[in-house]
Amino acid sequence: MRVVSLLAAVAALLGTASAASFSPVPQPHCSNPRVAYTTFIGQDKNVEMQVSQCADASAPLVDPQGRQVSSLTKRQSSNVCGAACNTFCWTPATGGPSAADCTVIADALLYESQNTGVLFNVSAFGTPTNQITMKYNTCLTYFLNQDATTLTYCRTEWSNLVNWLASDCSASNGARGGLCVASDQRWYVQ
Repeated sequence: MRVVSLLAAVAALLGTASAASFSPVPQPHCSNPRVAYTTFIGQDKNVEMQVSQCADASAPLVDPQGRQVSSLTKRQSSNVCGAACNTFCWTPATGGPSAADCTVIADALLYESQNTGVLFNVSAFGTPTNQITMKYNTCLTYFLNQDATTLTYCRTEWSNLVNWLASDCSASNGARGGLCVASDQRWYVQ
């Protein structure tokens, strides 16, 4: 909710309501993930969830402006639920996920928050389980811990980000998806 409120205020100041006006950033990805385990979540168990580690250097660390960096500094609190993040949309609009597919993931996250618990942990960067990925048809999202310690995040906030990125960073806004990088650089959701 903070992200949406903050972005609404920024949009009002700039006279525009589209996140597509943010500068494009390179799309982080991992070309060689090591999957620790895979399962399916949601009421219908139709959203694939993988817990993994990026085993190569192609998944870059990114700063709050979405730029690649070589290292990050250690921070204090491990609970980052509700922490602010900066959103970036990738342009131009070529492909991209279906908002309806992303809604299935968002709903699965809400279902899990009600049945498993709101909070979840993601281990420290460089460990076998520092990335959690959700996939349904055309939509893929992941939470990547870039910090040196285990982080706690909430499924409800991740659900909100998935829906927000799917709608505001969509082809109708000239984008093909996006990411939200924590203001303190410790994590991001793509």
